[in-house]
Amino acid sequence: MLSVVLAGIPLPLSAWSDSEHHPKWVDYTGTHEMDVSVGFPTAYLMYGYMGMLSGLAGLVNILEDALTDDGGGMEPAAAAKRFGKSKVVPNLRAEYGYNFLSWLNVGAAVNYSDCRMPMRYEDTKRYAYTERFGVTSVTVRLKFYWLNRKWVRMYSVVGAGVGIVHTNAFSAGTEPPVYVTKAIFAPDLCLIGLTVGRKLYGRIEYGSMYGGLTAGIGYRF
Repeated sequence: MLSVVLAGIPLPLSAWSDSEHHPKWVDYTGTHEMDVSVGFPTAYLMYGYMGMLSGLAGLVNILEDALTDDGGGMEPAAAAKRFGKSKVVPNLRAEYGYNFLSWLNVGAAVNYSDCRMPMRYEDTKRYAYTERFGVTSVTVRLKFYWLNRKWVRMYSVVGAGVGIVHTNAFSAGTEPPVYVTKAIFAPDLCLIGLTVGRKLYGRIEYGSMYGGLTAGIGYRF
């Protein structure tokens, strides 16, 4: 999947040769960029795919219980059930990058997102506890600028790092809920990014793995 995405990143051949740049190309080599942004709740989206993440906590055993004739192995997990509205924290990101070349920015980003769901007992319908799924990641990002103008820059991103998942989502039927903290591989990709402004700029990204569609503000110096 990574190969397919990388192949689709629009990097013109002229990006590798400064002498072939467009006449209006602006060189930001040697400058720094710092910004903050907000996007869709990454943790809530990951929670939807928790079945895949549960492999880290023993997916094989869960499947074996689900396939038993009497289904007794699944009984503890059914003791509590979600109800009401979920509370989500959108993806919050802080990023720093340095423009080593006119088209290459190398930096790092910190992402945080969280979602919480009230749980109640199925038999009494009383509140049981709050299920939480929080994700924090730190990634190194390579930002490829394929359009550089005085006020507008466009880019794509590829990167990787480490993520920390903190959750009690695997503890349904236990008293009290048990929290699990695990480190996971955290890829970082963005299809298209846009900044508008010179020193103070606004930014929007589409196709980001963290937040999907994100918007923020930054400063270049």
